[in-house]
Amino acid sequence: MNNGNNVKLEDVFPLIAEKLKLGGTVTFKPHGVSMLPLIRQGRDSVVIERYAGNAKVGDVIFFRRPNGQFVLHRVIGKNKDGYVLCGDNQWQKERGVREEWIIGTLTGLLRDGEAAELDCESYRKYVKRLKYRRRMLFIKHKGRRLKEEILKRIK
Repeated sequence: MNNGNNVKLEDVFPLIAEKLKLGGTVTFKPHGVSMLPLIRQGRDSVVIERYAGNAKVGDVIFFRRPNGQFVLHRVIGKNKDGYVLCGDNQWQKERGVREEWIIGTLTGLLRDGEAAELDCESYRKYVKRLKYRRRMLFIKHKGRRLKEEILKRIK
């Protein structure tokens, strides 16, 4: 049930699509933790522009999966099957994201209502360090699984 404060993206998607098609931008607060620490659920808002094609590695794209789920993730590669994406707070890659699924591109970020700079040296350094963050998340995940396996064997 909608309490009036939150609107589901699927409910307003036709309006979003029309606004982007006409060259406008849309701003909303995304849900989830996959893009931490860049985007904080409930605190930050994203500004999305119409997708112009040919996303580059490092771009954050807004797309809709065939199951209807909306996602905001970073491009980390491209192959014959489509784009390879990953959230900044994830290590598992999503492959095969097709061009026609992409709705828009992140062009702005509001942190606690203030515009955050996405075209600066500190942001570029943040993006470059993400591959190391993903490796650490993977190692942490594998460590947890190993610990669980060892504890099962001990019992």
